[in-house]
Amino acid sequence: MRRHALAAALIVLLAPATALADRGAFTVELAPSLTWWPAWGPPVGSGSGVSGTTGGGLVGVRNALRHELELSVSGFYEAAAEFTNPGTTVDSDAGPLVGTTCATVSRWGVLLGARWVQGLTWRWFVGGEVGWAQQMLTKLDHLDVSDPGSPQSFGLGLPDRSSTSLVLSPLAGVEWQFADHWSLAFTPRVQVMAGGVGRVAVVLPVSVGYSWYGM
Repeated sequence: MRRHALAAALIVLLAPATALADRGAFTVELAPSLTWWPAWGPPVGSGSGVSGTTGGGLVGVRNALRHELELSVSGFYEAAAEFTNPGTTVDSDAGPLVGTTCATVSRWGVLLGARWVQGLTWRWFVGGEVGWAQQMLTKLDHLDVSDPGSPQSFGLGLPDRSSTSLVLSPLAGVEWQFADHWSLAFTPRVQVMAGGVGRVAVVLPVSVGYSWYGM
């Protein structure tokens, strides 16, 4: 009798979790995210890269083709943030100018992905994404900082810029189904860009998902 009661309790506990792994599950997820740029290069001229962060968000949909295989489509946006690159050299008609370059940067893009999934209530996964990103740089300026107390613009009239780049992104993470249909996931990913100023970004989103089953 005790064994039967234990088995029944396990079935009740695992029933909602089993549904999450069902083939055909369709999930919509929303996530705020933090992006770390380990080596953001100067937008003009030459110089060393700096590290910095940007904040944004992600929205995506996932469909389980099999119990262990999901396909995804997602879009992301990163709000404008200012980056400064000290020790940057910019060529001009008057010769090379050494100073600090600053720019306001924002980014958005679309990604297609696939992931291999294991687990029930707690799920872990690995996968990858490919897509493209549009990067916008505004308010570019090159500053003379020879007097640290009063930096002045060199007056180069640098224009706004934008660039489109291919994105390749391995990912891994963990997901927890905390209620029927609802889940939380942490899905860190490394984005490698073929173009733009920043070539590598580490994206750290924490998402809330809602799933429909048997679709």
